[in-house]
Amino acid sequence: MVRNVDDLDFCLSSHPQSILEGLRSLCSHPKLVDVTLSAGGRDFPCHRGVLALCSAYFRSMFSGDFVESIAARVELQDVDPDILSCLLDFAYTGKLTINQSNVEGLICTSSQLQFQTVRAVCSRYLQHQIDATNCLGILEFGAIHGCPEVMAKAWAFLLENFEAVQQGEEFLLLGKERLVACLSDEGLHIRTECTRVKAILNWVRHHKESRLCHLPELLALSRLHLLSLDYLADTLLKDSLVQASPSCRETVEKIHKEKVDLAPEYTDTLNSQSPQPNLQEVLLVMGGRALDDSDDEDSDEEDRDPRLQRLLTRNFAFYNTKTKQWHELPNFPNPNKWGYAMVSLNNDVYVTGGSRGSNTNTWSTTETWKYITREGRWVTVAPMLRPRTNHTSATLNGEIYVIGGTTSDRVEVEHYDPYSDTWALTCPALKYVTNFTATACHGKLYVIGSCAVKYNALAMQCYNPVIDSWISICSPFIPKYLSSPRSVCVDGIIYLVADNTKKVYSYDPEANMWQKVQLLHMLHENGGLVAVDGKLFVTGGHWKGMEGDYGVEVEVYNRASNTWEVECYLPKLWFYTGVCTIFLDPSQWPEVFPVESE
Repeated sequence: MVRNVDDLDFCLSSHPQSILEGLRSLCSHPKLVDVTLSAGGRDFPCHRGVLALCSAYFRSMFSGDFVESIAARVELQDVDPDILSCLLDFAYTGKLTINQSNVEGLICTSSQLQFQTVRAVCSRYLQHQIDATNCLGILEFGAIHGCPEVMAKAWAFLLENFEAVQQGEEFLLLGKERLVACLSDEGLHIRTECTRVKAILNWVRHHKESRLCHLPELLALSRLHLLSLDYLADTLLKDSLVQASPSCRETVEKIHKEKVDLAPEYTDTLNSQSPQPNLQEVLLVMGGRALDDSDDEDSDEEDRDPRLQRLLTRNFAFYNTKTKQWHELPNFPNPNKWGYAMVSLNNDVYVTGGSRGSNTNTWSTTETWKYITREGRWVTVAPMLRPRTNHTSATLNGEIYVIGGTTSDRVEVEHYDPYSDTWALTCPALKYVTNFTATACHGKLYVIGSCAVKYNALAMQCYNPVIDSWISICSPFIPKYLSSPRSVCVDGIIYLVADNTKKVYSYDPEANMWQKVQLLHMLHENGGLVAVDGKLFVTGGHWKGMEGDYGVEVEVYNRASNTWEVECYLPKLWFYTGVCTIFLDPSQWPEVFPVESE
């Protein structure tokens, strides 16, 4: 007899995989399969149950009242046998290789046969492959095959990178309706109005005979009054296409005459040699509570002098690197926050989570704010799925990723799709860290940090969005413990700074190598690291000596000369700042933010 002992719970971890592999091997035994798929003259013996579990199409076929539900052989029309073989391999192994040569076939056939997992992975793969040379082709592919998520990403890329896209061969093959939609979109990102006009002329010139008739309509979409007199007279009016279109020639001549008649000082303001509408990359800073703010947070705001209230809540500004001045932007509606993360995407600004704002007593929030640059106003968008404080955010392939900052014992990650205004959970990081930074580089997300309470050496983890998985990266010379690290990627190199040191590090993902670069002049605490026109800008404050003075210098790094310089001071003595960069027209925000911190 067996002694009375505790129950034994046995689980063979290899069982699921071995069953799949076993079923796959049984496909070569005719008596052990129950259906044969035929496509393109090739036969594929398989099992109904496996197909039904992977495909809604086959589940419906085999469980419904169809002839195929009892047929031993099913003929599939218009299906590439090589692609079908890939899908069946995935059904039995869970593995699939997606590349440039098969992704279109996979997404078409997976849509037709309703392999939804494969279709979703192929869609992500396409979105992550978008660049200036193929975005228009991917846009059309998404339209033909009913992939709205692919279309949205390709369209956003087109608007953001129009200057590069319009130089490629794909642009010349663009349909007229799509071109009109692009040129008339308010989100079109161009430095000069000349770019739009040149793009129109190049497109028409590619098929002059059939497209010249569209030139008046297309030129009407450009802001011809912003072009300079020289460009109008010496370039546009002399262009053979304009000369060949009487209505276009008349329109350009009329605008040229109006500009000649204008006062010279007004004409200068319309010079198209500056970006249209005078767009310029600027350093954007949002401040949390400042050293010089009032401590009386509980006072009745209605009793305050409006002018004083405006001073107390001033918290959002941009720095013009050309004029060396700070300018005010509309205040962030919930000031005095800590622990929030700020990032720019599609030339708008997003602020996620954070704590201790004036309008909330909650330590950690899910709120997400969006600053619409074109309209100059703040709005709330879909809240995050988890409350977060002291987290970090980064943009990757047209989406926002927020990492960490929750009360969980793992690094929870979620991402935001601005086109659907939705958040979705992402695979959590492999290693638990609380003191970290994140940045995107070469289409992947790099998280660099450690557990703050243990003062461990830094660990590096890399996220691949196509397969939704993380890997740990071991790299020589990775820095030791850093407090509140911050990172940015410039030209494929990741730069790293921290609160507790003046040391600056760089990491080359392709070579998997860390190096030191020139030291900072001072510490920068609770600030940010961004790139403006290829130069690194570091913000953050530091206490000076025994006197207790608080400094908020902004340093800039010139990569060519390997030197740091003090560029300016933050306009207020902010303890916490969020930084990012956007393109805007400084002339639309002329009010100078007085620098109170020097």
